[in-house]
Amino acid sequence: MVTHAQHSYEITPDTAAAVDRLRKRGIPVYNQLVYTFFASRRFEAAFLRRILTRIGIDPYYTFNTKGKEETLDYRVPIARLLQEQKEEARLLPGLSRTDEAVYNVPGLGKNYLRATVHRDLISILPDGSRLYEFHPWEKNISRTAKTHISEDVPILDYLQRLAAIGESVHDYGTIWYYY
Repeated sequence: MVTHAQHSYEITPDTAAAVDRLRKRGIPVYNQLVYTFFASRRFEAAFLRRILTRIGIDPYYTFNTKGKEETLDYRVPIARLLQEQKEEARLLPGLSRTDEAVYNVPGLGKNYLRATVHRDLISILPDGSRLYEFHPWEKNISRTAKTHISEDVPILDYLQRLAAIGESVHDYGTIWYYY
């Protein structure tokens, strides 16, 4: 079974009891986190993963929100997801970092963000948006597999949104080094 918990507030005693009943029947439970603006605040997703693990849910994927116009209010730069992975690698034990950050490329499926060979930064646009070309792994074995071009959220816009809700932008300062 796959859950889609987005925040630690969603994990209640009822959730834990339901997961326990499923696992006792041999049904594994996983979580796919969609990495939205509020989940991207420092240590929100890390804390969620810790809580999930404690109640028996295996964090599976963290999805970067697709680049669709209707999801703009939820989207965060890929750089933030990569930055968070590095932060967690230094602060949390290895078994606490079990999920995989992915970008779900339309028509191609999951593209692992940890593997830089699956994407190229091809441009930084005047508004600061990064333009990526995503490469499907099938491109080396298929003549029909095509790459996908996607425009990311400008990092400055993201930082300004964080500042507007009271976050210290200084805490996110290294975000500029991830692409």
